[in-house]
Amino acid sequence: MKKIILFLSVVGVLMFSATAAHAQLSVGAGYDYAKFSLRDGEGGKEPSDALNGFYVGVDYNVRIWKGLGIAPGVQYEFTDGTVDKESDIKFQEHYLNIPIDINYYFRLGSLFGIGVSLTPSFNIGLASELRQPGAGSMDLYDIWNEIGLGEAGESLGVENPYGRFDFMLGVGLSVDLFKHIRVKARYDFGLVNRVSAIGDLDPDLAGAVKLNRNRLQVGVAYVF
Repeated sequence: MKKIILFLSVVGVLMFSATAAHAQLSVGAGYDYAKFSLRDGEGGKEPSDALNGFYVGVDYNVRIWKGLGIAPGVQYEFTDGTVDKESDIKFQEHYLNIPIDINYYFRLGSLFGIGVSLTPSFNIGLASELRQPGAGSMDLYDIWNEIGLGEAGESLGVENPYGRFDFMLGVGLSVDLFKHIRVKARYDFGLVNRVSAIGDLDPDLAGAVKLNRNRLQVGVAYVF
């Protein structure tokens, strides 16, 4: 029994060492472009004005087989923009994102490479604020208190009509330059209806209004 445990321990250490030898840490930042898509129950679609911002993040890519790898990461995202030009209403959001990048890299010699990726991403809204000059601001994650309903709104069984959590699925392309520089671009499709809780307020509205958030990120990372 002791020999079996010893054998498994040695195998585990060797596997961990092999994995670590094929792992890469990268730190990056770049431009962030976000846009909401609003659909009503009659099939109408109304895109919003774009929000612009930036992201910073870190990931750890573990090569599984040849060029195939998985890179879990953590990312901070900030976007800001005008959503109603006539009233000059601005919309600002902060997110903590957890992307899991499933990638495959094609090496073009020792210094260059091209990668493609499929990336599910779990996103947590940290702050979401509407601002209008002269009228103050409104926190969408605390909407009941903002509009003066307080506990009365929560008693309806809906904590927040605008959902804090999102799940995205992205497709990306990257280029490695001189071993340590990685230029990346990824487009993420928002799969969660951010206002699905409206259906809890009125069953007749369940699924009638859908608000999804899509995103484009373009940036540069340093690969250690």
